[in-house]
Amino acid sequence: MTPSTSFVNGQGLLSPGLPAGWPCTQGHLPRANFGPELARRDSAQTGLYHLWNPQTGANTIACHHLGCDPSEEELGPPTAAVLVPRDQRCRTWLWPLYIPRPLVGPLPHQWAGEQIPRWYVWWRLYELQDGRCATCDCSPAAVDHDHTDGAVRGLLCVSCNSLEGAYARGQRECAHEHACFSAYWDAPPAKALGWIQVGRTYRRRLCDVAS
Repeated sequence: MTPSTSFVNGQGLLSPGLPAGWPCTQGHLPRANFGPELARRDSAQTGLYHLWNPQTGANTIACHHLGCDPSEEELGPPTAAVLVPRDQRCRTWLWPLYIPRPLVGPLPHQWAGEQIPRWYVWWRLYELQDGRCATCDCSPAAVDHDHTDGAVRGLLCVSCNSLEGAYARGQRECAHEHACFSAYWDAPPAKALGWIQVGRTYRRRLCDVAS
């Protein structure tokens, strides 16, 4: 997978009507993290899983339970955060979306039929993006699509999904030579798959099904 770009620490312009202190905060730096985000179970305090990083330890900044501060000795073995069911997570918006995967083993390159199950869309893109948001280092939390033609573009984290929409709608203006999210819009991870979102369903374009 080609390293994608994360967006941090830039300068930008405000659009009319936005509140003060809401500038473009994007910039362009190489992605630092690859592979799925990890989690470990706190066996002493809550019995729930916390997001965890080998370098920085448990991430409890946004935990629903105030005062979470497990020691390394109290944490169980690491597992992929995306596999932890919602009711076993110490609740925070930083977690990846949870979609059970019914198929064990490698996924087929493309779904055979016209209509594609949501779990396949999620896990196929999750593999393509190495378990990360398409535009930053965070865990993905949403399947993003182009609202003009329905084309599925990729998986985004909570923050990037909100920011991308604001830039696309003109609620934010960018002062960079290469506009924020332009690389993602031009070459989204799902482009070659030819998927579209119709309401709550996902489909292959008819021309792709026929071929």
